[in-house]
Amino acid sequence: MTGPAGPPTAPQLRVLPGEGSGLGPRTGVWLFPDRPAPDLVRLIVLAEELGLDEVWLGDEGPAREPFAVLAAAAGVTSRIRLAVGVTNPYLRTPALVTTTMLTVHELSGGRAVLGVGAGGSLSLAPFELQADRPVARIRHFLELTGAVADGRPAPGYRPTATAVRAGDRPLPIFVGARGPRLNHLASELADGAFVSGLPPFRYREVIGWARSVRPIEIALYPSVAFGAEAREHLRPDMVHALADSPASVRSRLAVSETDLRTALAALSAGDREPARALVTDALQEQLMLVGEPDDVGQRLAALVREHHPDSIGLAVTQPDMEDGLRQAARALTVMKRLAV
Repeated sequence: MTGPAGPPTAPQLRVLPGEGSGLGPRTGVWLFPDRPAPDLVRLIVLAEELGLDEVWLGDEGPAREPFAVLAAAAGVTSRIRLAVGVTNPYLRTPALVTTTMLTVHELSGGRAVLGVGAGGSLSLAPFELQADRPVARIRHFLELTGAVADGRPAPGYRPTATAVRAGDRPLPIFVGARGPRLNHLASELADGAFVSGLPPFRYREVIGWARSVRPIEIALYPSVAFGAEAREHLRPDMVHALADSPASVRSRLAVSETDLRTALAALSAGDREPARALVTDALQEQLMLVGEPDDVGQRLAALVREHHPDSIGLAVTQPDMEDGLRQAARALTVMKRLAV
């Protein structure tokens, strides 16, 4: 990770196991940790078998522990990059989370990627936490992570002789954020930006912020629904993306704040119908990619041509996840054929 001192410089390209072929961006999937840990490990193994280059696993509060799952996956995979996308400094102390991910990095032979952000409603609300002073907290996280990885003392961290370090395999640090200040901070201090969980019409401005100081890597991960069953399954859950979006985005989408609050309250109580009614077909199609794999692949190719990400993938949360990963791999194969 780039340290806080000195003038901004372009990040050094890190060639790690799991990098793409050089003929286009890396490809991957993002997974929500809502199923048994052994199943998540098997999905990561399947992603590698399908030829994908990376897997991002969410850190969503009381769901499965992503670091433990990635550590288990490190022992049964050999090539795919293993990323947390994203953790936050409210649930986890920066120094400890860095040593945890450095351990995964060591277990995997240098294939780990640590993503951090301010945390959304799904990860913080169950613990009755709020993202206070997010820019200052993420800046401290990035600076302390760099010190831990390098084995340097810093405020809040004094390495011991037994402390884990990154060594000659740097641990890439990505920031996942929706607003300008955190993306500017990512461009200043991080190795990359994880762009996900927001409507595709926002990609241009968010990626522009992330490339405003230094040309850091961009990992672009739109949400996807393959087919009618997945579309209906995901429809109510899209209110979480709306809740974590700026008010200006909700206004552009013509989403009533009152209706959104009502839908969120009902969803937390187990009633999915108000959220289902709020997310119409037209609204859902602005929030995510919807269609069959060939159609989604064409949309991904257009995104590659427009935004030139270093990696691109799909946030897959279908009822049948094995089928979802296979369809994602097919869509990404179509994307490669059209975008290269």
